[in-house]
Order: sequence, then C-alpha cells, then structure tokens
Amino acid sequence: MDRFPVEAALEGALDWSAAAGLTADPDAIRAALTGSAAFAEELTDQLLGVLGIPAAAPGEART
Repeated sequence: MDRFPVEAALEGALDWSAAAGLTADPDAIRAALTGSAAFAEELTDQLLGVLGIPAAAPGEART
C-alpha cells in the first residue's frame, strides 16, 4: 500500500506558508495531515488555520 508522503507535504506546506508571509505550526500541520475526521472539511479548516490563514468572519465575503 502506498503511503501519503507526510514529510514532503509538511515541508511544502511550511515553504508555502513562509512564502506567503504567514506563521505555521509544524506539529499542528503534521497532526492535520495525519488526522481523521468524519468530514474532510473539518481537517481542511484545521489545516488552513495551522498554516496561518485566518478564518473568515461569519457573513464575510471571500475574495
């Protein structure tokens, strides 16, 4: 069985976050990449947060 390349994805996420001028938490990114949830959106929201992307306020338009 092929495994998801967690370390490569982690390094890419950290590089992306740094290039965007954001501050990311490596341990939290690893947890989001290896975590499980009932719905993928839960992990997506978690990953975006630990990459340093702030959540949109309720009702706020995303551009």
